[in-house]
Amino acid sequence: MDLRLRSLLGLISLPLGLLGCPDSGEGDDEANTAVDAGSSSEDGASESAGEFGTDGSSSDATSMTDTTSADTSTSDATDSSSTDATSSDTLDTTDTTDTTDTTDTTDTGLLDCVPVDPPVPPADCAAANILLAPEFANDYECFDLGSLPGVPVNWGGLTVEIDDPYTLLIGGSANTAAGKLYSVEITRDASCHVTGWAGSPIVEFAEAAYNDGGVTYGPADVLFLARWPNNELGLQELGSIATDKIIPLGPLGVTSSPGGLNFVPPGFAGEGQLKLVAWPGGQWYSIELVDDGMGTFDIASATYATTIQGGPEGFVHISGQNPGFAVDGLLVSEWSAGNLAAYDADANGDPVVASRRPFVTGLTGAEGAFLDPYSGDFLFTTFGGGNRLVAIRGFTPNPQ
Repeated sequence: MDLRLRSLLGLISLPLGLLGCPDSGEGDDEANTAVDAGSSSEDGASESAGEFGTDGSSSDATSMTDTTSADTSTSDATDSSSTDATSSDTLDTTDTTDTTDTTDTTDTGLLDCVPVDPPVPPADCAAANILLAPEFANDYECFDLGSLPGVPVNWGGLTVEIDDPYTLLIGGSANTAAGKLYSVEITRDASCHVTGWAGSPIVEFAEAAYNDGGVTYGPADVLFLARWPNNELGLQELGSIATDKIIPLGPLGVTSSPGGLNFVPPGFAGEGQLKLVAWPGGQWYSIELVDDGMGTFDIASATYATTIQGGPEGFVHISGQNPGFAVDGLLVSEWSAGNLAAYDADANGDPVVASRRPFVTGLTGAEGAFLDPYSGDFLFTTFGGGNRLVAIRGFTPNPQ
């Protein structure tokens, strides 16, 4: 049976409410020149420092921008609309009976996964010198899922499409005006673990200029994007192929420029809050959103909380029920330091600086971060370092 057909059949049994919840090389030489958090640009962006200015600021970041007009922050900005980008399908949940043979599937409670082997099987991370720290090595497994030939370097953040658990969205041409999100069909095993790329064509999903390590769904199924180095927040409505709204963050007191962002999951301290971290300085903020009445949101305030190290990018919250996490905490992709770092979270869902410890070492350009709601797999990308997709197994999914 075709993988996409089996995927859709599996979705029939998935409660619609779960689908509507938020998740939450070419770059090697340049990456090695920016290995500390004091660097002024990431490796793809450093090539165009004259375009943006050495401080990474953008001349159009002083007012809210309607992105139906051309991006004026750079003279050579390309038309980033995509005629072959896919829009989200509406799921028909009226038929709840799956008549297919499901003897080879496992019900995880969220999704009846159809096990399919990818053309290229996952590899042991150790072969790429990607190593779990000793504190965590006995409880977690790391798999190198390789590079994706259809996603242009360098890679940004990632998430699973909100209405299709077999489609991964990954930012390509990150930190540039040509940035887009790309749709990647993935395979899963019987326990829903992500095992790799299905081998089907990788296509443009939506425009995502200046995408960085933060790509996540939020309220009203709006996709939120960190825009580096423009110091902006981008918002895309469900089904859109372009960034529908751009909010400049400088006037709100946010230090340039956001690398990662995510929402605190249900059941965690600070649940529902949007958190944002700046690269390279690591300034961490809580963002208060308000409905703008037009399908997206405005920012009411941005409150500085703390500063973390390592040149942070994407991050996720991790339950204290997981091995090595005595309390609810976070995993942070540290681009500059080449690590994943684990933190305890405080009473507002922010990282406790003194609690930092290495989780994975040996990375080049750790970038995106996503905790899969179906398997608990922690997926992350690298910006440079071969532009890899990596999966770590052993976590439990967060509440949705």
